[in-house]
Formats: sequence, structure tokens, C-alpha cells
Amino acid sequence: MRRSLIRVVALLMFIFVSVLFFSCASSPAPVPQDASAQKIIQLAQERYDAYDLNGASYYYQVLLDRYGSDPNYMLNAKYEMAFIEYKKGHKDQAVAAFKEIVARYDAPDASSLSPTWKVLSEKMIAELTGTK
Repeated sequence: MRRSLIRVVALLMFIFVSVLFFSCASSPAPVPQDASAQKIIQLAQERYDAYDLNGASYYYQVLLDRYGSDPNYMLNAKYEMAFIEYKKGHKDQAVAAFKEIVARYDAPDASSLSPTWKVLSEKMIAELTGTK
């Protein structure tokens, strides 16, 4: 009798934890068509802060799709997506993405770009390849 009660309680606890876990695993909300680039970045950062790397990546992809023609937003999105790959443990993909960002600074209009993404990407490449 006592063993049966313990099993029932354990099963109920498992069900409760499962429901709680799956209710928190929601997909990111759609981005309104009129959302500014800053709003999309904010949404992405909120997902990242909530440890939802896939949700953050989704919003950075939206930023890239909608504002990718602006080189600074494009570099911002690509850097953040590369960093997410790093956080996921995908070292090779992250290094390749960081190198792509650095290469963008070889373009003729590089003087108009914020140096932030190049500096951060170079630091990440050095860290990930052990060439500090």
C-alpha cells in the first residue's frame, strides 16, 4: 500500500514538472511588420537573457531579413548569431561566422562601419582558435 502511494505521488510530481517545463518552452512571438530594428534587437536580447538561444537567433534572423541592407544592423545580427553558435558549442560554425564578419571590413565602405563587430569577432576568433 505504501509503495503504491509513493509511486502515485512520484507520478504526479513527474506530470507536474513536465507540464511546468513544457509551458515555459514557448516559441517566440511573431514580430510586427512595423517593428523597428531596435525593437527587434530588444526582443532578441530578452530571449537570450531567458536562455532561449533559438528564440534569440530567430529574432536576429528577422533583423537580418528586414534590416540587413543596413551594414551596421547586418553586422550586429551576424555577430550575435555567431555568438549564439558559440554558446551552443558549435565552434567551427562560430569561427566561420566571425571570420565572415571580419572579412566584411575589407570592403570599400568599411570606414563607415562601426569597428565594434570587427574587434569583438577578432577576439572571439583568437579565443576559439587559441591564437590569443
